[in-house]
Amino acid sequence: MRGGSFFKSTAVRLAFLYISLFVVSYLAANVIAYQMVLNFLDDRLNANVMERYREIGSAYEARGLPGAISMINSHGPAIRGEETIYTLRNSSGALIAGNAELKGVAEGFSTLRPKDQHQSDTNYKLFRGQLDGNDLTVGISYGDTDELARIVLVSFGWATAIVFTVGLGGAVVLRYRTRRRISELSQTAHAIGRGELARRLPVSLRMDEIDMLSSEVNVALERLEASVATLNHVTTDVAHDLKTPIGRTFLILDDALQAETMEEAKNAVEAALAELTAIANTFDALLRIAQIEARNRTAHFKSIDLTALVRDIYDIYDAIVAEDGYTLRIQEAGEECQVRADPDLIRQMLANLLANALRHTPSGSTITLGLTHRGGAICLSVSDDGPGIPAEERERVFDRFYRLEKSRTTVGSGLGLSLVKAIAELHGAKVQLLDNAPGLSVVILFRSI
Repeated sequence: MRGGSFFKSTAVRLAFLYISLFVVSYLAANVIAYQMVLNFLDDRLNANVMERYREIGSAYEARGLPGAISMINSHGPAIRGEETIYTLRNSSGALIAGNAELKGVAEGFSTLRPKDQHQSDTNYKLFRGQLDGNDLTVGISYGDTDELARIVLVSFGWATAIVFTVGLGGAVVLRYRTRRRISELSQTAHAIGRGELARRLPVSLRMDEIDMLSSEVNVALERLEASVATLNHVTTDVAHDLKTPIGRTFLILDDALQAETMEEAKNAVEAALAELTAIANTFDALLRIAQIEARNRTAHFKSIDLTALVRDIYDIYDAIVAEDGYTLRIQEAGEECQVRADPDLIRQMLANLLANALRHTPSGSTITLGLTHRGGAICLSVSDDGPGIPAEERERVFDRFYRLEKSRTTVGSGLGLSLVKAIAELHGAKVQLLDNAPGLSVVILFRSI
């Protein structure tokens, strides 16, 4: 697997997307938190300013103007830039006490900036009020507040940088691990493309999205491998089963060419036509099975009563099997058995089962057409009292061209039960081969409607 651009990697792009979304939301949260911190610090600063103002107001109420002046002077000499500043003026506007000469300050809370009336680099929170005609202004430096706000802002910045760095590192790790897994999947896919259908995509115990996809692909590969194996098996069986009749046809036609009389030639041509008809029937059966398995025969599905259909089949075959020395019986459910099906395919399925029973049971055997309700299903069966099928062979008889008689001297293509199974599966039915003690019972379970 060739290496691609780092930023074109799906894992990296997804990681960047999630990092970006997280950083944006984190910054938005930090902005809100920072504003809340500033509001809290501003409220604390206002409370401190008012505390200082009330101290001087309390001294004024207790000892008059000298008390207020004494309280202001107790806070130290007038030094520019110190934490607290005061200005006390009398009713005529003359400065009485304080360490700053502030003029034009608005009533209530306000902010004194460095460019206004002092030379320090610090902002001050001011409060101006009246003490019985005297004007008092108290201010506290923003120094500690600004420093704390700066610390909070820097911490948010570092947190954002750490989040982005860790996220980027996670993207690198994720890209490496994902790329390694994709490389393993690609190597397996290349091997499968070269014909190694037994290979499977690796699936870890994590069962993440890639593992779930790999599991589904493995299921599809198992079906593909089974289909290819079936195709190879069918191809071999077709070649094997058709080689003998085609060879016989050549010999018969050669005999026809060398026949001395017209009667001998005619008989040879008729025998050759019989062989070719059997070959054509084999291909026709294969095509029907392929069409049914491809589910191309569902257009004629409709609701039908199996009771009436089974009765029709019985009426048609009763006289035919009697001529060959067999007995055909019918066991009806006694009520309607409604299913959704293609009636022509159901007739073909029953015809195949009856032909199979006649072919593999001796003359004098009894064949029974049965139709009953079993739980929520409708049970259609064709049973006989012949030799039956050994238990170990019952699953294999559904394979195409499979025959119990290995010499293949009996009439038939070995496709009858394969066609039966294909028709049943098209209708969502289940086929069972049961011991009839003696004989065989082929049971098809339909879903009733």
